[in-house]
Amino acid sequence: MPELPEVECIVRDLRECLTGKLIRRMDFMFFQMLRGVKPDDFRRKICGKIISQVKRRGKYILIFLSGDTVLEIHLRMTGRLLYHSVPFSPGKYTGVIFYLQNEEQLHFEDIRKFGTFTIYEKGEQLRSFFLGPDPVEDEFFSEELFLKILEKRPHSTIKSFLLDQKNIAGLGNIYTDESLFMAGIHPSRKVNNLTTEEKKYLFEAVCQTLKEGICSRGTSFSDYRDLWGNEGEFQKKLKVYRRVGEPCVRCRGTVERKVVAGRGTYICPSCQPL
Repeated sequence: MPELPEVECIVRDLRECLTGKLIRRMDFMFFQMLRGVKPDDFRRKICGKIISQVKRRGKYILIFLSGDTVLEIHLRMTGRLLYHSVPFSPGKYTGVIFYLQNEEQLHFEDIRKFGTFTIYEKGEQLRSFFLGPDPVEDEFFSEELFLKILEKRPHSTIKSFLLDQKNIAGLGNIYTDESLFMAGIHPSRKVNNLTTEEKKYLFEAVCQTLKEGICSRGTSFSDYRDLWGNEGEFQKKLKVYRRVGEPCVRCRGTVERKVVAGRGTYICPSCQPL
């Protein structure tokens, strides 16, 4: 599933390509992505609108349209948005094509069809507004705030805490494992077992890992592609994630895989002692 860095890269590119553009029309190949609206009503609310802003909240893409309409997109596991500056034939997994001005097109593809589109009108609360603070988008996200949120979940394992979108928005399995390795913290440790210094190290590790992920244009193992269909580069820089059996880049011990918080989890047991 695309996490914060992947979605941030997509949003930055969408902002550059789509801001100020008119949505002329759209075609559906399938419409399982629609939530609470029928295809004809979706067309009516979208077509003829101008894209005024593109933002991100956690893993959600927010496309603000003229007339106080907001399209909230979650790519889930295999969703992709692909931009084409000239007419382009739909692929095998294309679900919808947005036709813009000057023959431009925006395609939504989804192999597993888990992605979601939700329309909000003026005054309605977006689902993404109920997430925790966003480490990149929110200026008020700070070490002090991070420590306060941790205090509210003393009995959570630190991995389950980081994965819970109500605590912090945008982190998933990849960037959680990498952040915990950078901070030298075992993912099974309880929040109330961490020292203040360890919590501060973790705050810095989360911020640094997300920054590096964005600078590397995200992580591509199978499905994630950017707006032009290109892979990210962060998979080449991963320290533990999916490196089971390989030597640790820090101590030359062996990277292991365990299940923590119901998720496959990669650690170096020497650098992240329980």
